Amino acid sequence: QQAAPPRVGRVIADASHVWSPPLTVRHPLSAMMKVRTVWACALLLGVCAGQEAAWEDEDLWYTVRIAGQPVGSLHTTVSNEGGRYTSTEAMHVLVHRGDDLSEMQFQTDFTEWEEASTPASAPRAIETAYVQEFAKQEVKMLCKFIPGEIELTSHNGEQTHVTKAPLEETEWAARLQSRRQFKDGCLAGKDTIKYRTVRPELGPKVVDVISVRVGNETMEVDGVEMAVSVWDVAIAGVPVNMSEVYPDEGPYRCTRLAQMRMQMPFGDLRATLSNKEEAQAAAVKVEGQQLPELVYAMFVPLRVRIESVNEAYEVRMRVKLRDASQQTLDLPSAGYQSVVVEEEANGRVQQALVTVNLQAPLKATAEELADLAFTSPSAMVDSSDKVLINLAATVRKTLSKRAGKLEVAYALREFAYEHIETKDLTTAFASASEVARTKAGDCTEHAVLLAALLRTQDIPARVCHGLVYVERYADEIERDGTPLAVSPDSPLAEGEGEIKVRNCCFA
Repeated sequence: QQAAPPRVGRVIADASHVWSPPLTVRHPLSAMMKVRTVWACALLLGVCAGQEAAWEDEDLWYTVRIAGQPVGSLHTTVSNEGGRYTSTEAMHVLVHRGDDLSEMQFQTDFTEWEEASTPASAPRAIETAYVQEFAKQEVKMLCKFIPGEIELTSHNGEQTHVTKAPLEETEWAARLQSRRQFKDGCLAGKDTIKYRTVRPELGPKVVDVISVRVGNETMEVDGVEMAVSVWDVAIAGVPVNMSEVYPDEGPYRCTRLAQMRMQMPFGDLRATLSNKEEAQAAAVKVEGQQLPELVYAMFVPLRVRIESVNEAYEVRMRVKLRDASQQTLDLPSAGYQSVVVEEEANGRVQQALVTVNLQAPLKATAEELADLAFTSPSAMVDSSDKVLINLAATVRKTLSKRAGKLEVAYALREFAYEHIETKDLTTAFASASEVARTKAGDCTEHAVLLAALLRTQDIPARVCHGLVYVERYADEIERDGTPLAVSPDSPLAEGEGEIKVRNCCFA
């Protein structure tokens, strides 16, 4: 939305962390997979023809399972106060990340006007809110829609940031509006339903959502057999296989979500309509219970070992999808990485040659250098924090006054690696300001800390995620000798020994 001349020369630094497939669903599950995005907003002005019927209040409980094992609860509500409707989704889950037990809670609220209650000058969307709690750390974000602009207030660690952006003047569907559009299309017998909306977990942008009816089946929901319709859901820019299941008969046909399904490498994830007692019981740790593990399960075995990888300046890897029937292999050329498509079928990329060359980095584009998001503070990369500014200044003093931005970037990279003393998986998502104080975290914390330090020096920086190659531990090598792709959280630049999957949206 903004155009500006480049603020630095030819360098744009990316702080990298381990790849996890983006987990974006109707419910706030993203933080489970260490993939965290900036929870922001955009204008939702969708208008329905004619008078809408009032939306009924809802109070629903879902049991969340991974590979058939109960791991938590999802509680969704819809309430109405004087024409102001609030849709709430609260998630509580227990999983293992590595050897560590992770208990996480997330809540999103979306408030919008009922059509008949909307003041003539006001947008349908009023505000959205997001709260995340993990390991006694709390993240809060509030987005308000005010005349002519959006106001985003985020609190992470000890810092509160308030930013404003212009209000888009195109028409989109708010939360209940988009549900109504799906309902109307489903009841009309359509097999494909399209609408445009905002998904707060995807950041401040409007996205296209396409739901395609793929079949009908019978399933048990809270002890009752019912006929249901199954819909594959594609969200623009989100490469995840997701399906939603709705009753195909009765008063809640096409309206009440009965089940959400996602195909993930660690097992199918399903949130199924149940009852409060069952759902809450699934979110309670039971002594001796073996919960699903979500990090080691993401390791990717390679067919052959890469010999002397730490001595090489160039590595070429042929990458293909296990199942390309529904997905396309979408890898970016950026940093030290270049990608050449080798095989396509039905318009989907199935195989690509990935070359990582440490002597041939790709230059940042003019558009990237002009993007103020890469030099401005955000909720996670909160580079306006005084502690971060002081840390970066201390590093800067150790360098020559003539040091260029690339030399400064390398020095900050080394500092970020050394500053984080406790390197484990017990931290879910911490902002850069939190990491600066706690000195603890894994790949994500290394990434946001480095990105923030770079931004304090006016060096454009973004967070990305990918696969990093290392050998398995010695005892495991003796057993099967299989090398795996994981993150060593080492002080590597973008692309040094990794396959970059995508630029992340921490901003």
